[in-house]
Amino acid sequence: MPKKSSLKSSQFRAARGASLMTLEQIKTAAGVGSINTYIAHEEEPSDFRLSEIEGMYRSMEEPARTLLRDAVCEIFLPS
Repeated sequence: MPKKSSLKSSQFRAARGASLMTLEQIKTAAGVGSINTYIAHEEEPSDFRLSEIEGMYRSMEEPARTLLRDAVCEIFLPS
């Protein structure tokens, strides 16, 4: 069974993929300083700040928003 963080990580990657945003676009939407920082956060999503997630969410459309929302719930409201 995959580790929890890898499950969350894949959900963030899926949301980014569904948004059709490039790494440069999602990095800008999140308000992080570099693509490497964004990738590091995506690999360990609990490192994202809420303001970064909000920026990404506002830049996405459905179904990417739903995927991102589900990923965030996994971090803050684990079952």
